[in-house]
Amino acid sequence: MAENIDDLLHQYDSSDWSVRLVRGVCAVVPFAPDVPETWSMVEMLKESDPDAKRAVLDAAQAHVQGEASQRALWMTRAMDTADTGIGVYSGLASAIKLANAAEGEKLDALETDPQQAADAVLKALAIAFVIYKLFPGGPLEKVAAFRKTDAGQAILFYYAAIEVGLPFADNALLGGGTLISSLFEKFGPEQQAKLAVVTGDEEAEQAAGVLAKLVAPLDSLAKLASSHLTPLAKAATSHMPGVLDAGDKAAGVAATGADLLPVYKFLGTRLVAEAAIRSAIEAAGDEQDRRESINPGLVPVKYTTSQADDLPDAPARKRSCLPFMVLLLAAGAGTMAGLLRLLSGVLA
Repeated sequence: MAENIDDLLHQYDSSDWSVRLVRGVCAVVPFAPDVPETWSMVEMLKESDPDAKRAVLDAAQAHVQGEASQRALWMTRAMDTADTGIGVYSGLASAIKLANAAEGEKLDALETDPQQAADAVLKALAIAFVIYKLFPGGPLEKVAAFRKTDAGQAILFYYAAIEVGLPFADNALLGGGTLISSLFEKFGPEQQAKLAVVTGDEEAEQAAGVLAKLVAPLDSLAKLASSHLTPLAKAATSHMPGVLDAGDKAAGVAATGADLLPVYKFLGTRLVAEAAIRSAIEAAGDEQDRRESINPGLVPVKYTTSQADDLPDAPARKRSCLPFMVLLLAAGAGTMAGLLRLLSGVLA
């Protein structure tokens, strides 16, 4: 069954740990991307085109229901979990160790083992797969369209900073800006074969072709991030759930942190929505151009159309008990009864 994009978007807001983590990391480096305050398809469409009409929203929502968008959503979710083999290690563990290190301390943690390097390459291939599914044209056109989206820029920066910049800092600074390409040359064929197990050989090959066009910008971003290591590490750790004890954060993030920090699901959902909106806006423009070429008198006049054509208000957000569940976990059994009484009073 196809997933409802607004239901997915509604799972996040400014208070969510994943949102705070991405914003915190991006705030460290000047000119890094940010996450707009839009949490539904209609809000995102209004931001992209304030004059858009309901038909464009309907087209965008229909686009999300298609096979390509649904496969992209599946992949971004898989990147945060280990059960599909896409996501295993997290560079956040390196961030925690660096943030907790004594000043001037040399960390062996940054001399990361080959498995984390291979995992970083697999995640890059997964990002490339998503780009391949969502955007039209050849690899170069797909990457260009991806980089024009807010979510695409955030994905690139987060990946370069957290999955590569922090774990492989010394390599990024000393490697002449070719860290990503070096990793891909070493681990690419094996990880492409691993991706092919879940996508098929043809789509894995297409993803590799897209990744080849991502290497240069990712290398540049990784090197940029590596010059801000300590601020990035401290920003990342300051935006992690308090239910992860400081002494256990590194192990917890590497093992199960994705359950509380599904960053790629969050950004990937926004990317799917943006790609659908972009496609719908372009299609509406092409259709209007076609109609005007047939009859120049069909130029639309603003503010004279029926209100039925206008975009609706953003849908009401569904109330969730997740924040209360996090409080329960953090508080422990000693205060659970009191919190349950508070919860019942709030929901009454």
